[in-house]
Amino acid sequence: MIFQVPKATPLLRFGAVLGLLLALVALPASGVAQSTHSIPPYTASYEASAMGNTLKARITLNHEDVQTRMAMDAHVSGFLRILGRFELSREALMNRQNGELQLVHSRSRQITPRRDRKVETRFDWERGLAIGTINSDSFQLEVPDRTLDFLGSLYLMMQRLESGELSAVGDRKTIQALERDRLREYRFEVAARETMESPIGRVDTIRVDRHTDDSDVALSAWFARELRHVPVRLDYEADGRVFELNLTQLEWHDPIIDLTE
Repeated sequence: MIFQVPKATPLLRFGAVLGLLLALVALPASGVAQSTHSIPPYTASYEASAMGNTLKARITLNHEDVQTRMAMDAHVSGFLRILGRFELSREALMNRQNGELQLVHSRSRQITPRRDRKVETRFDWERGLAIGTINSDSFQLEVPDRTLDFLGSLYLMMQRLESGELSAVGDRKTIQALERDRLREYRFEVAARETMESPIGRVDTIRVDRHTDDSDVALSAWFARELRHVPVRLDYEADGRVFELNLTQLEWHDPIIDLTE
């Protein structure tokens, strides 16, 4: 099942597309078949436009037997492409342990005209370690239980909203997140209830803001109840400017069952 909306065209200053792209690295409706997982598999597409350039992002969720895989890719099209490639990708593989998410593997890649950075991390939870590489450099970091990454944090918020554990304005959840080879503590807080446009028309949403004490960068997401709390908008704020990604297409699809094990 696929829903589409007209392309969003927020007025952003030149450079917003690149800023949003880099920030993201630092960063079913009724009638849909039910799943044993709280959020059914889906693919969501988002867009932001600025000065003749367009940032397109796609987030995909799939359930593979007892594991859940979430992936994101984004790229810039427009005259900025004259300078080179602006692309990123992220992927998180997670287990469910006693109702909690456990990150198994995380990877990301950021490509700009001056940099190609690839990060790949696996987690040894018996020893409480994140073991990974940044390009050719290895790292090992002690991590507390239930540490997640950007996509794992997003999926956890969707689960908590779907279950009703986060529902009232002021409700909070603190998460330890791994960003490349460092840990950062994020506070997610229910900030407001708002009505917004979505692929099925106007929907009621819950806005969740993400903050941390060691950065002035803030992220906000609007999760739609009618869409099983898939985000319909993602905002990144830095230096007093807000860069906006809006949902343009949403597709529900069947879970992928891994029969190779």
